[in-house]
Amino acid sequence: MEIKNAYIFGEEIKKDYWTPAEIRELSAAAAQKRKKIFSVQREYIVSCLSKTGRFFSDPKSPYLAAARKHLAETVTFSPQMTQETLNIIPSLLSKSEINKRMNLEMFFPYALDTAMERHGYDGLLRALPKGVVLHIGAGNVFLGILDSFLLGLVTKNVNIIKLSSSGSNFLNIFASALKEADDKKLIYDSFAILNWGGGKKELEKEIVSGCDAVFVWGGAEAVENYKKIAPVNVKVEGFGPKTSFGLIFESRFEKEGFEKIANKVVKDCSMWDQSACSNMHTLYIIGPKASAEKKALKLLKSLRPAFEAFQNKLPQGRLDRDEEAEITRHRQLAVCDKALKQAEFDSSFPTPHWTAIYEKSPAYRISPLNRVLYIKTAESLDELKKELMPYRGYLQTAGIEGNILEKKSVIENFFDLGLARFAALGNMLEGKTGSPHDGVFPMMSLVNWVSLEEKPKNEDRLIEIVRHAREKSRFYAGHYSGCGEVLDLNSFRALPFLEKRHVLENTPPESEALMTSKAKRGIYFASGGSTGQPKYVFYDQHEYEHTCRMLAYAYEAAGLGENDVIANLFVAGNLWSSWLSVEKAIAYTKAISVPTGSNLAMENLLKYMKDFSVTSIIGLPSFLIKLAEYVESAGEKLPIRRIFYGGEYVGDEMVAYFKKVFPKCEVKSAGYATADAGVIGFQCEHLSKGQHHLFAYSQHIEFVDPETGKPVKEGEIGELIVTSLNKKQMPIIRYRVGDLGRWILKPCSCGRKEPVSEILGRCDDRIHAGGAHIFVNDIQNAIGLVKDLSFNFRVIIEKPSHKDKLTIEAELKSDKSMSKSKDLEAQLRAALYEKCEDLKESVKMGWLDEPAIKFLPPNSIERIKRTGKIKVVVDKRIKL
Repeated sequence: MEIKNAYIFGEEIKKDYWTPAEIRELSAAAAQKRKKIFSVQREYIVSCLSKTGRFFSDPKSPYLAAARKHLAETVTFSPQMTQETLNIIPSLLSKSEINKRMNLEMFFPYALDTAMERHGYDGLLRALPKGVVLHIGAGNVFLGILDSFLLGLVTKNVNIIKLSSSGSNFLNIFASALKEADDKKLIYDSFAILNWGGGKKELEKEIVSGCDAVFVWGGAEAVENYKKIAPVNVKVEGFGPKTSFGLIFESRFEKEGFEKIANKVVKDCSMWDQSACSNMHTLYIIGPKASAEKKALKLLKSLRPAFEAFQNKLPQGRLDRDEEAEITRHRQLAVCDKALKQAEFDSSFPTPHWTAIYEKSPAYRISPLNRVLYIKTAESLDELKKELMPYRGYLQTAGIEGNILEKKSVIENFFDLGLARFAALGNMLEGKTGSPHDGVFPMMSLVNWVSLEEKPKNEDRLIEIVRHAREKSRFYAGHYSGCGEVLDLNSFRALPFLEKRHVLENTPPESEALMTSKAKRGIYFASGGSTGQPKYVFYDQHEYEHTCRMLAYAYEAAGLGENDVIANLFVAGNLWSSWLSVEKAIAYTKAISVPTGSNLAMENLLKYMKDFSVTSIIGLPSFLIKLAEYVESAGEKLPIRRIFYGGEYVGDEMVAYFKKVFPKCEVKSAGYATADAGVIGFQCEHLSKGQHHLFAYSQHIEFVDPETGKPVKEGEIGELIVTSLNKKQMPIIRYRVGDLGRWILKPCSCGRKEPVSEILGRCDDRIHAGGAHIFVNDIQNAIGLVKDLSFNFRVIIEKPSHKDKLTIEAELKSDKSMSKSKDLEAQLRAALYEKCEDLKESVKMGWLDEPAIKFLPPNSIERIKRTGKIKVVVDKRIKL
């Protein structure tokens, strides 16, 4: 592979000489590239970088072979050290590492792709690239400038990389690999790499004037030079020369041993031949002078085998005569100091591979590099600080061997030394992902944060979510293929509904068509579904956190406060969302949680509630009733002030029973929610039963005629249709929840502006009663097993007392079969328990009495006059 020394926006060329006019032309071309790279999705950039990284882990890759050969000729590191550095590249560029880094360094990386809402901020935030970023690289370092380029690329900047003429052209090899990885050819022409010899002021001034930001990696002189010549509007970030040190608290030698500590010290001193800012120059042992000196001399002896082992694994690189002479000078000074009984030393003489010098003077020493280490002692951190203070501003990393309290004391004592990092000894060169560099997050310096200082209207958010779903989801692209562009509420209402079967057929494991991208960093839940056929829904981590915070708001709006202890009695496991989501939501409130669940024996559950003085409970009404019955039968008196219910309807009779058992309790909805769409509504202290305030900024609801799908008049009863305004990973748009409801047209007494709706029962094929989720299809399948019954039936749900009552009315095929009604009832009941496991379990648990069964003559069930259809589910629990 021929390696060129310049890469100009996709073109690989050989060019050693540049004129100011050519640099002006280059800057103008860079400015023209800004729009294209700005439009590329962050995820694609990360994917290309990850693919490029894999080229450098593939033994057959021509790029890896070319890099090894070229670096052996151009950098002074040994081949082993070079390979160790190349080994870092695949992990540095992996998707998981880049995404983790962006999350930690930018806090809000999604804003690189679009203006985003942020929790607690009344507006939108957008991260815009600086524009054209110039990166100035140092001579012998190739990983540092690669990392700088990576930061510029993921933040969607146009990048110009100016390399040292005396350094390697590794970045040109990398550029060729990236060009191949860029399948869609979206980013390969967004950057340029060039070099020229130092000291060409006219070129430096010209290139800086055409940039929007400059990153300088190198010596202090280079950093200061670019800061002087940069225009006022161009920010220069200098990552100049720094020195680092280690310190060991004396007690650690007994705990860790000299050999282990010596290995850590040698690693921090020797990696990259001490050329990194985070390499150790001087090591201090903290303790009383006499004992610390003894340990320093003992450590000096332990360093020899550690240095030799490191040399065998990662040999020292090539040294020039000046470097060898500088090492010799330091050794000779150590010989003189030893004669004066002021020092001890050891080295690899006659080779220059390593040198370790103990000096009695506590004065800080800058190493000549190439594995020359100074060892000193200090009686306290205060004494050490005095020695370090003259180097304030030039200190980067402190490597600490101590317990956590000692490490924290170093940070507190050295707060004003200008240190950028505190690391464990042995890890001084292993920067943790998400750590700042020299006191800043470089990625943040490559973007401008802008705000839209208003919350978008719901109509705008509907338009946006529909466009997002159409562009990113295969299901919605097809579902809306015959629809025009959504530009307002009228065109939005023309979109077809999202049915339960759509969710079932287009979500994992059958399909991911409903999703807008591959599932990552989130959580799956099961949503309803008949036996063996649940729907699965997905929330990414931000959507799920938002949902749990909404639930927390719902609880507090209904009265939960800092004096409450609440027992979470929902059912845990089985991919159900309720227990887990409620538990996370409670953590966002001021209350204390007692996360018992509902699978305990009643006596154990009651014991926990008494032990922790529980004042509030939350769960399914069917289980809460069972608990109340147990408490009543046991003659217990519990100080329950609040009961929060969810998942089923609660009527007047149930509320009256709760108040009978817990006389001081308020009964409130835990929030109107579905696993598919999230939290839709909440109750304030003035609302009850099915009435809820709408989470208007997160959900959009409509009420439509179940038969025609047309909007009903405000205040009239209709089927509830919900659109989640926050769910973008698996959008829920115009979803038929299956509930009947209406708008309450008068304002709420609480004074909140959020509109109020009232949920009045089910209108679809799923029945919630007595803890059971029963599907009409399952009942129909059970009826099909009894040959004397027709498929004309209906299910009536009532609440004559504090428990739900289920009645199944089924038409006979013939009047003659009425004489066999007892036998038919036994057959149907057995078939129901076979097909409806939830029903069978609820009856077994005592949450629901056995359903009543009535057989009727053919054609005797009431039909809807307009359509001739039977209203299969009649819910009489909620009375208007």
